[in-house]
Amino acid sequence: GLSWTEVNGEIVQFKAHDRSHSRSKEIYVDAERISSELIKHGHNYDSSWITRPLHENETIESILCAHSERLAIAFNFIQETKPTFIQITKNLRVCGDCRKLSVIFL
Repeated sequence: GLSWTEVNGEIVQFKAHDRSHSRSKEIYVDAERISSELIKHGHNYDSSWITRPLHENETIESILCAHSERLAIAFNFIQETKPTFIQITKNLRVCGDCRKLSVIFL
């Protein structure tokens, strides 16, 4: 799916497992930070939201943490000025695991 977020007046689009953004490395580092924080607070990743077999180098966490909405959230957090409001628009429904993230973390 696709997710859009507005940062500093610019609409930015992400797709699942997207690495096309110029700040992709920073985005993924922050997505990992968010994941670590969630795990510290007792979050368990829900594999029922993964609809395909895992590849050799994939984990449940790596699949779910690369959903477009998580990348959009991480992109907001790496901004020089931290946002007071984050809005994500999607073309598909949010998976239950990502919804938990937004409730717990945001």
